[in-house]
Amino acid sequence: MIRSLYSGVSGLTTHQTRMDVIGNNIANVNTYGYKTMRATFRDIYYQTAVSPTSGKAAYAGNNPSEVGYGVQLGSIDKDMSQSNGQSTNRTYDMMINGDGFFMTATFNGENISADLRTRELLFTRMGNFTIDSYGNLATADNRFVIGSRNSLMGLRNVGTISENAMADVQIKDRNGDGRINSSDVTFRNTINMNELIQTAYNVFTDEYGYMYGYDWNAIVTAEGNRTGNTHVVYDFDGTDAEWGALTVEQKMEYVNLQDTIRNLNDDAATVAAANYRYYCDKTGAEIKDATGARISYATPYAAMVAATDDAALTAAKATANTAGALQGTLAYKDVGAVTVGKDGTISVTYNGDLKYLARIELAVFDNPDGLNEAGGTNFELSTASGEAGIKNPDSEGAGQVKNKFLEMSNVNLANEFSDMIVTQRGYQANARMITTSDSMLEELVNLKR
Repeated sequence: MIRSLYSGVSGLTTHQTRMDVIGNNIANVNTYGYKTMRATFRDIYYQTAVSPTSGKAAYAGNNPSEVGYGVQLGSIDKDMSQSNGQSTNRTYDMMINGDGFFMTATFNGENISADLRTRELLFTRMGNFTIDSYGNLATADNRFVIGSRNSLMGLRNVGTISENAMADVQIKDRNGDGRINSSDVTFRNTINMNELIQTAYNVFTDEYGYMYGYDWNAIVTAEGNRTGNTHVVYDFDGTDAEWGALTVEQKMEYVNLQDTIRNLNDDAATVAAANYRYYCDKTGAEIKDATGARISYATPYAAMVAATDDAALTAAKATANTAGALQGTLAYKDVGAVTVGKDGTISVTYNGDLKYLARIELAVFDNPDGLNEAGGTNFELSTASGEAGIKNPDSEGAGQVKNKFLEMSNVNLANEFSDMIVTQRGYQANARMITTSDSMLEELVNLKR
């Protein structure tokens, strides 16, 4: 009788947990990217009343007689199946049609030029992304979206790209097994639309607010601009190579824009002698004088750098203004249509010129059901899920990226209401078991009367 009492208590506890899971599912019926869960039960253990025996010639055997001690929670499983998409008509809304997860991260700093390691890498099916005030592709909960940036020679055999786009930065697989952990992702895997558009269209802004471009042929071939120094260029495959040992194509492929220009401009004499920098407009076109000659950026810029007081700086700016320099910044808001392809490539069209900027990468898992829930429709790695395998969208089973759609919750309300009724009745029956056992105990106590 006492066993039945405690069996009833265990039944109440487990059915309450199941109702909690059902309640969470119903609450998230309209949560984009949510994956439904289910609670399963299992019995606890048994006390043997009669042990089993084998049959003999003289008498028959018997089966075991066992009394159970109730029920316990077996598991809470995720249903990672694909759900339907809802059209939103928002450029940066995306859903994955197939397996795979978007990757998002936070970092220890905000300097986009630094090779910072990720502090927290999470995975999600919710693709309601936006562009923040700095031009970063970000999530609604202030996390960076992770991908690979474009290369000078084309984004991994996708389309044609201008020769002055940023060097390709792909997620680096340290041991070559096709999988990553959070330390393999750096700040250079974030997608900053302003930075990528400026680089793709060869339009930059200095600290004085003036816009300029680069003569890449001069940077690659004019040894005089290096004042005889050997510059090292970072190869994103993980090795360093001397500049002089690289071909022009290799130099164009692996030049690290910021570090290279910093090396070239390491003193005022180099800045003054440089002829690779020129004034440009927001399309990247050179600004020329009345005779049609290119207006060199070097002289007035060197004067600004050399200025020691406000008067000298003002005079240098006046010279730049006379030369026709523009002040301003080319940003993602200035370009035309932004398109996200089914292979995750982000492209822009500006003045009729199509350029590919970056690709959103997807993570796949051998056991996606083993991911830990991290809240905010995010998942995190666990020992059960294994490390993430990085795939290009629309390849190797990673699924396609569907632009201007969001994946709806895969909660089936009909199933949830049915389960809710069964769970309620199970809870009710276990409660009745407790009251019935209590009545029997009461009768037992009353025997003394």
